[in-house]
Amino acid sequence: MADDSSTSTTAETLYIWLEGDPMGAEPDIAIPDTPGVNDLDQIADAIREGRLGRYLPVTLAFSSNPRPTSPRSIRSLDVAKLLRDRHIRHRRRYEVIGAGQDEGDSAPV
Repeated sequence: MADDSSTSTTAETLYIWLEGDPMGAEPDIAIPDTPGVNDLDQIADAIREGRLGRYLPVTLAFSSNPRPTSPRSIRSLDVAKLLRDRHIRHRRRYEVIGAGQDEGDSAPV
């Protein structure tokens, strides 16, 4: 009888990068990956629950590998489209960098 050690009983994980290059940076967050549930649905649920924070980037990256060695193992996600498609309430805000402002200047809130 063959050894089935390749099918581990340990929980799978989705690793998410909010900032930085997934090929060179540690993931910002990890969430459980439920078998049979769409990855985008799991990420949307994590957003709804606040596990990814209040402020999200325009695009995030995710993978089932915490240290991907190939760009093919990394998926990117348009956050605005996900929020819209999954009916998650949100606001849009844009940060303008270098538009006539010095580094030390900050705009009034």
